Amino acid sequence: MTLPVRLVEHRAVATVTVNGQPLDMLVDSGASVSILPAATAEQLKLTLHMMPFGTYMYGHTGSMEANRTWVKTLGFGSAELKNVLFVVGGHEHGNGIQGILGRNILALGDTEYDLAHGIVRLVFPKGDCEAVSMAYWAKDAPVIVARFAPQPRGGSDAARVQVKVNGVPMTALMDTGAPSTSIALSSARKAGLQEGAMTPFGRAAGLGEDKARRWLADFDSFQIGGETLTHQRLLVDDVENDHYDLLLGLDYFLAHRVYVSRLQGKVYATWNGTGVFAQYPGAARTEWDTRFALTPDAIAPDDADGLARRGMALQTQGKPREALEDLNRAIALKPEEAQYRLARARVHQALRQSKEALVDVGEALRLDPALHTARLLRAELIAAKPDRAAALADLRQLDAQLPPTAGERADMGDLYASLDQKDDALRQYQLWLASHGNDLRQARVFNQRCWLRARTGTELADALQDCQSALKKDGDVALFHSTLGWVYLRQGDASKAISAFNAAIEKDGRLSWAYFGRALSEWRQQDNVSADRDLEKARQLRPGIDEAVKRAGFEVPPAWTRPAS
Repeated sequence: MTLPVRLVEHRAVATVTVNGQPLDMLVDSGASVSILPAATAEQLKLTLHMMPFGTYMYGHTGSMEANRTWVKTLGFGSAELKNVLFVVGGHEHGNGIQGILGRNILALGDTEYDLAHGIVRLVFPKGDCEAVSMAYWAKDAPVIVARFAPQPRGGSDAARVQVKVNGVPMTALMDTGAPSTSIALSSARKAGLQEGAMTPFGRAAGLGEDKARRWLADFDSFQIGGETLTHQRLLVDDVENDHYDLLLGLDYFLAHRVYVSRLQGKVYATWNGTGVFAQYPGAARTEWDTRFALTPDAIAPDDADGLARRGMALQTQGKPREALEDLNRAIALKPEEAQYRLARARVHQALRQSKEALVDVGEALRLDPALHTARLLRAELIAAKPDRAAALADLRQLDAQLPPTAGERADMGDLYASLDQKDDALRQYQLWLASHGNDLRQARVFNQRCWLRARTGTELADALQDCQSALKKDGDVALFHSTLGWVYLRQGDASKAISAFNAAIEKDGRLSWAYFGRALSEWRQQDNVSADRDLEKARQLRPGIDEAVKRAGFEVPPAWTRPAS
């Protein structure tokens, strides 16, 4: 049973049907069950049921409460299942993804992941298959064979395999839903990693609203089933999980063809000859010995779908020019396919070819006017030019086409705000917030709405409430504290503004707007020495910030004015 998969922005996406309606869903081998965000369940008019008392869903960075529902039919590939369980909760992943396809589907049998070709297969072995290699495609190439780790209490259908990091035995969960491979902080310490050897690298997110600290660090060795990699840079996440030490993410799957044999309790894989883990700045350059690789099978020259899927995979692997070649060939074979045009537009965008991207996304919309992700992308591209009238036309058409609960409305709010359409932006933010109560992006959207009101100097009491809501949900983001400072400035409270800017700068000493805002606050308190110091720092961090602040709608003292650099 074959399930075609598109690679979009480091996500493996399959189109399925739920009660006859097409949905794009994340293919997530790390999720124990399939999931629908509440907004999607509402759009589908599904009946929700409470989970058993005390039941929580657990993800990489925390847990969440959820409901559940059963859909009458789930169609995927050539199959249709009836009365399928979905958990309802969590957050959306953007790019039109409306749910997660988890292991209650992906683990119905053995599972083969050939993501470099954009294919997932469910396999149901027949006959005596307990002692044979399931890497049926391998021929004479080396095969990686990793045994399942011991099962946790109660059992599991997850592919948890035995690996070694710096020679230390560990358990890795094979997780197509994780864009990149990562190791838990406590496990990294077991492998000998010292905290001083880690570089902060943002935060990790998972199933619920929680986030975790994240770093980059170098490891001497990684081993899995006979495959040994040396001098690799990996993500380190401050998470705890009793069932695994690492997540082997999409980067690993793209570099291998993988077969999960639940019958044998093993994972088989062959290496495609490409870099195994995501590449990060400053990492040691690995010289790969491709003698041990099994080059993926050639795609038939008339297989447009295969060429397009491979092109999207190449784009995800950071190879836009090779991706462009495949997508050019696919479009020549099937010029009427809107998704190919959208995929090529994203490649052109990555290559900074905005003119070509606009042509492709325009053609995608001509072929399929209801392709919402394409219309949103075109609005973004046009707004950046800027062509206000055309961008607004796309946004208004999207507004008419999309249901009130659509996940795209948060991004539409941002675009309306960038075009100085305050009322339209506020409406989009409100629609999104009303239907995404526990979404991971709630804090960001509250902050965006707060900033819009702050820079327009309107509804300042509501702006303050929005900023406080953002900080209550996520007080670790320096930008949120800075936005609060600008609200206090608008309200004329320089003392509170300084406190907010201090908090922002303490968390991020390179936030130019926080320094400029603090300088304005100090100037209002007639502390000219401190104001001059902060103003100079802001200008060092961002030449031309004076003009940027004025364009945002704030007054700058005439004595400060100087030509933008």
